Amino acid sequence: MPHTISASNNAGSVTPTLIDGYKPSRQSRNKIHDLLDGSIGVSYIAPRPRSGTLRLLFLTAATANAAYALHAQETSFTLTSTDVPSMGMRYVLDGSLDIELNPQLGHWWVLVGYQELSA
Repeated sequence: MPHTISASNNAGSVTPTLIDGYKPSRQSRNKIHDLLDGSIGVSYIAPRPRSGTLRLLFLTAATANAAYALHAQETSFTLTSTDVPSMGMRYVLDGSLDIELNPQLGHWWVLVGYQELSA
């Protein structure tokens, strides 16, 4: 299985069929200061770890609902991928957790807002 998501509290793991549209973002934390002489000063701070939305495909309602319930746990999660090892991370739910059915194809999407945790 190429992608596995495991809960840190040992509540279980899920294996999505696909992670679609992986687009992480890192927000800058630099502090910009307007100086009296009209120039700009900068306090450089490393950007936040990755964040975004994981779009997880499941072929059955049972596996989609298991992933939906797992991500509702009060814990962190570990994503591992044999296809794209750089996708691997430890993260927490941040933002919304959604589940939706594609009626034409009969498959399920679980959308997980996430914030990566520093190693």
